[in-house]
Amino acid sequence: MYQFLISVLFFTIIGLFAVCVISLTRWGSMLHTYLFFYSVSNLVYNCAYVLILRSQNEDTYVTALKIGYLGRVWVGISMTLFIAELCGKNFPKIAKVIASIINMIVYLFILNLERTHIYYKQYKFVMDGDIPTLPHSGGPLYYVFSLLNLFYSILCVYIIVSAFIHEKNKTAKKRNLMLVIAVAVMVISYLVYFLKLIPLARKFDLMIFGYALCTALMLIAIIKYEMLDTIAAAKNYVVDELSESIIVVDTDERVSYFNKPAKTLFPELVEVKEAGSTIQKLSDELNYALKSGEPLRMGESIYTPRVNPLMEDGTRVGTLYSLSDDSEHYRYMDELREQKRIADNANEAKSKFLANMSHEIRTPINAVLGFNEMISRECARARDIDEAKSPAVTEAFDNISSYSGNIGGAGSNLLSIINAILDLSKIEAGKMDLVEGKYSLRALLKDINRMLIFRAAEKGLEFTADVEETLPDNLFGDMIRIRQVVINILTNAVKYTQKGSVRLIVKGPESKTVKKGDMLTLTIMVKDTGIGIRPEDREKLFGTFERLELERNSTIEGTGLGLAISRQLISMMGGKITVESEYGSGSTFIITLPQKVVSDEPIGKFSVSADTSERKDKPYEASFKAPDATVLVVDDTKLNLTVAKALLKDTGLKVDTVDSGSAAIELTMEKKYDLILMDQRMPNMDGTEALKNIRSQENGLNTDTPIICMTADAIIGSKERYIAEGFDDYLSKPVKINELEQTLIKHLPPEKITKQ
Repeated sequence: MYQFLISVLFFTIIGLFAVCVISLTRWGSMLHTYLFFYSVSNLVYNCAYVLILRSQNEDTYVTALKIGYLGRVWVGISMTLFIAELCGKNFPKIAKVIASIINMIVYLFILNLERTHIYYKQYKFVMDGDIPTLPHSGGPLYYVFSLLNLFYSILCVYIIVSAFIHEKNKTAKKRNLMLVIAVAVMVISYLVYFLKLIPLARKFDLMIFGYALCTALMLIAIIKYEMLDTIAAAKNYVVDELSESIIVVDTDERVSYFNKPAKTLFPELVEVKEAGSTIQKLSDELNYALKSGEPLRMGESIYTPRVNPLMEDGTRVGTLYSLSDDSEHYRYMDELREQKRIADNANEAKSKFLANMSHEIRTPINAVLGFNEMISRECARARDIDEAKSPAVTEAFDNISSYSGNIGGAGSNLLSIINAILDLSKIEAGKMDLVEGKYSLRALLKDINRMLIFRAAEKGLEFTADVEETLPDNLFGDMIRIRQVVINILTNAVKYTQKGSVRLIVKGPESKTVKKGDMLTLTIMVKDTGIGIRPEDREKLFGTFERLELERNSTIEGTGLGLAISRQLISMMGGKITVESEYGSGSTFIITLPQKVVSDEPIGKFSVSADTSERKDKPYEASFKAPDATVLVVDDTKLNLTVAKALLKDTGLKVDTVDSGSAAIELTMEKKYDLILMDQRMPNMDGTEALKNIRSQENGLNTDTPIICMTADAIIGSKERYIAEGFDDYLSKPVKINELEQTLIKHLPPEKITKQ
């Protein structure tokens, strides 16, 4: 008997090991996972039982028993999960967790068998002939675990019988019948062992044979009735005459099926299928194409690969690969991508050109406007110190002052053209950002009034403003961009009106009282008595670089960008701009713009007022004095160095100049400065590199000195970029004297500023 039991155990172990290997090699679904889990649990218990049968004392027996229960506690639940998955039933996750916790508790008490009486109340090692036994009396946990295993067995029977009863397919019904027999064998073996119905059950665990026989019968059912056969699942997905190429493989990547287009595309599939080989190379190519998102190119054709898992009763039994010929689509997409690449390159080239153009034009304009500012200052000084006050000298100074004003105006116009081009470039690139905040509508209109009233007066035009008194004064929006748009439209109205008037109208919605927090639809209208617009030209009006009636308007300055920029800015702010016009009689531009009301305090009475009879610029006077402060100016253009030194002359600052980054580094190692004005674009070493060298000087005199970036690089984001690189502030060229002085006041040591 002893040798018979050992032989049966060895054969059972070999069988279970084979099942484990099969499960691993054919892994592709949860069914295989549960089958492997069940087989390993059984295998552990059977191996441990061999050790039990070879035990010669109590310690060896108990140790082998503990090892065996490492598998035994999981046999029931794994068997149940396998049967449930096979029949398409799902267990709640919480049930699986609770069962697992109970099993772990049982095993913990088994590990402490000698010190507790929860599982076995008492036990004693006995040799019954050649067979070692451990007679025992069960504790409470022993009966709980036994009942739990009985429950698992009954549940398996119920699931299989239920599937057998409800199954309509005759083949599937035969399969389920064999599974019913397999589970019944397991239940019978358990009852025989638990109730000790035969003598052998008193000294040997018959459940080992029961589970092994159950497993063997289930495997026979799976193999005989092709429960995991890939073709059966594939027939639900493919039609042999589809235009798509279809290839079906099992979980080992072995070809199970392919249709006619696939055979034409891959002739080698016939040999591969007959040989039972895998299509590893092909599946690798398909999976790579799927992961990369790239199509599969074969010869002159381009295919879109797709993959679908093949499922049967909730079990993955293989994979379906399909390839559709989308050659024309991909060729079209390739053409679009190439066109986009060309357009992107052109746009990038345009952006670089605009940036370089801006820099190269701003640099000489900085010198022109800077020297012009000095001419204006020196002219005013010379006029004041001319004691003779001779008419000829006075007339000469007046003429020089007038010429200087014309130069300044022309330079400002050129700068506004550059800014308009850059604004358009920013909008097209999507880099124009709105900066919203609280602002005073009254202050905004006053500012616009100051700028336009003199322009209108110079042409003999009447400029009026009609502002609704009940409008709220405090609004929330981008005041800078609103100002830019309104001034642009008013300037155009003045430019294209030779006689008559220009009228600004600002009003809110009719018959509506607005309160704090409300959204107000602000309407801004500009009416003129100018040349008007022909109906056929209105579509072109807001186009870029469009100027209407060039021959008639050839003497009027402009690039044709103002209205295009205005429309896009208004659109960004959620508003709308329209035009009404009668050719030869005038035009009306209407802006509707949503703005948030900050407070309901009304704007009150607003009127246009300015002294137009005499318009003399005030003589320049420095906004501060700092004779004890020292400033270093770094610029590779000597004219710019001269301009900077001249502009700062009246402040009393001590100014040193150098024409390169390396020279600046040498000078900062020898002398302490209160502030450094640094150009960015310089040969050999740019301003950023020079800045970093100065900051990193060991025991340097100027590591903490404020360094201001003073550059002609004025594209969007320049200020933020340079400050992020370490500069303390930013000034764009051409430098405005008031901005320069305010920046110096901000960063110079307060104790060295004597006048402000």
